[in-house]
Amino acid sequence: MQVVVITGSTKGIGLGLARAFLTRGCRVVISSRSSAAVKSVCADLEAQFGAGRVAGLACDITDAAQVQALWDHARRSFERVDIWINNAGISHARRMLWELEPADIAHVVATNVTGMMHGCRVAIAGMLAQGSGAVYNVEGHGSNDMILPGMSVYGASKRSVRYFTQALVQETEGTGVRIGVISPGMVVTELLMNDWRDMEPEQREQTRIIFNILADTVETVTPWLVDGMLNDQASGTWIEWMNEEKAQQRFEDEAYLGRDLLGDFGL
Repeated sequence: MQVVVITGSTKGIGLGLARAFLTRGCRVVISSRSSAAVKSVCADLEAQFGAGRVAGLACDITDAAQVQALWDHARRSFERVDIWINNAGISHARRMLWELEPADIAHVVATNVTGMMHGCRVAIAGMLAQGSGAVYNVEGHGSNDMILPGMSVYGASKRSVRYFTQALVQETEGTGVRIGVISPGMVVTELLMNDWRDMEPEQREQTRIIFNILADTVETVTPWLVDGMLNDQASGTWIEWMNEEKAQQRFEDEAYLGRDLLGDFGL
């Protein structure tokens, strides 16, 4: 029974991953900045999957000491950590760089870059001490060099995930600790819906077409990602839900061209 720690797991993709791991018999440690959210989600998951399989701790990943406390809590709860997922991340309003407040820039970089690095440092150190484990970082828009006006800071923060992960693969070679990436693609979460609402009306309708073709629900994507992680045996693995071939197929498939996924969520 593997033990999995997921940052940013009280909603969205993180919570979907937690449910999928629990469905497959794993034990899961829930985390987010809100202690109330962590307590509520842990209670819900225990009611569904049984006591003794879920633990949780509030953690601001921009604080290295809190990230270390999350690792220590997981070890106290379940004795070891087999998989650590750096999922927590935030975005900013879709604005040009010069229209963003300095605090917004700092918050995105601190969470998506520094927080991810804190998670990797703590998890790798702990896994080296216990002899094994796997760390996965979550990609997002910008990881593949795609540029979208108004998303420069967020995109740059996610582009750093790919470089940093590749560097860690080399640094941990031969250690017994595996490093990988999961790439969920476009998933209908609060983050995506807020991004869509923030667009100008004309841009919103153009983007709606793309979202309806390429986006998927949390319940569709996360079980597939979890199976990929549980079956992964190599370091440097990219577990990618939406690759170029699959995307191209959707643009040629009437089932996707005609669906209204965002409409299902009242958008």
